[in-house]
Amino acid sequence: MDNATLTGAGAGLGLASVKMAAALLLILGLIFLALALMKRYGLAARLQGRTSGALRVEERVALGPRKQLVVVRFLNKLLVLGVTDSGINLIAEHQADNEPTPDFQTTLDQEARENPPS
Repeated sequence: MDNATLTGAGAGLGLASVKMAAALLLILGLIFLALALMKRYGLAARLQGRTSGALRVEERVALGPRKQLVVVRFLNKLLVLGVTDSGINLIAEHQADNEPTPDFQTTLDQEARENPPS
């Protein structure tokens, strides 16, 4: 083999290595992005089955970057918590029914069935 053939093969192998490394970095980046989104929006806890038990997050409202209001049900109490980077503060506490309350749309539908418009 002459020197030009070996140089062409080496260049092709080098280019293939660079493409493979770039694809690997892209895939790893997508995996880390998916994990960050799951952590941010609480999907990881739902997928792992941590939604049952005595402590359950009922609602979550983002107020800004890393600031949110969270309604947590613990046994028969609803706790409204303010969550920031620096801590978690109890804002309000409410005695809840033994059963979780239905969502707003279900309540509207039930009210419409019981009291039809005249």
